[in-house]
Amino acid sequence: MTTSTKWAIRSVVLTALAITLWLCGPRAAAVLAARFARVDEQSPLVALDRVGFAAAPAWMDRPLLLAVAAALSPWLADEVPILDEGTAGRLRDGLLTVPWVASAALQREFPDRFRIEVELRRPVLAVRAADGSPLCLVDAEARMLPWVDSRLPVTRLFADGGWRTSMTVVPGALAEDARVRCAAAIAVEWRDELAPLVPECPELVEVDATNLGERWAVGPSYPEIRVALRRRDGASVVFAYGHPVDSPLLRVPVRTKANVLCNVLGKYPGLDGLVAGDLRFAVRWLDHVQPRPAGVRDPNENWKDLGPR
Repeated sequence: MTTSTKWAIRSVVLTALAITLWLCGPRAAAVLAARFARVDEQSPLVALDRVGFAAAPAWMDRPLLLAVAAALSPWLADEVPILDEGTAGRLRDGLLTVPWVASAALQREFPDRFRIEVELRRPVLAVRAADGSPLCLVDAEARMLPWVDSRLPVTRLFADGGWRTSMTVVPGALAEDARVRCAAAIAVEWRDELAPLVPECPELVEVDATNLGERWAVGPSYPEIRVALRRRDGASVVFAYGHPVDSPLLRVPVRTKANVLCNVLGKYPGLDGLVAGDLRFAVRWLDHVQPRPAGVRDPNENWKDLGPR
């Protein structure tokens, strides 16, 4: 096999994300980390040469980029004959074993280049056990992805109502825990439907699906879904949210919840001074707002304190 019949894999185009990544074998993640360290000292930010994203999307922060690069790089270490169907097929199949990869396709670009089109799974939620230990990330379908520290909203697997406090994590598989699937759907609904309707919308910090199926007989004051939003000072404010996305029961429309949140922000900018509220009541929303009394410990230091016992 002569050199002219070989080619080095040089580019990966993530079609779903419209970005380009150059990976150069197992050292790609290390090179990325080194480049990032230098980028911090540079202005303006420029496209990374040979290893890096030309235009990374907003959701792919530095930890996610490095994690994806580290997962992909072992499959991009070797040279492949451009007409070798078997080797090309094994490369494609190998990329599909990476949990981050939803689909992969190879295209030849003669005389000496292969174009690999990869669609990545976008994480929407971080899953933690009841004790706070990290379990995994999940995408919109609740497919489990390797843990990466991020600012994604979190769901915690509390034991109340007979739930388990953890789950078996198999990267690439669908999460079986109903709370995780439900929380992922809420995270997507918040990001895509509710947040765009609210100017300066607070960050979604946590989704609590512990009362899913109304396992606690506590009445309408404690709905199936609660969400925690980030207050301007960094603390959390807990809001009743209602039924899950796929519920057969009547749900409060997303636009109604967005209007209520706008009203709350109008009276309490940045959610200052609040510990709890309810997004389900379009008219009497103010009756359900709970300011923190002066000198009283913020119950959201452990936000489940706001739930009935």
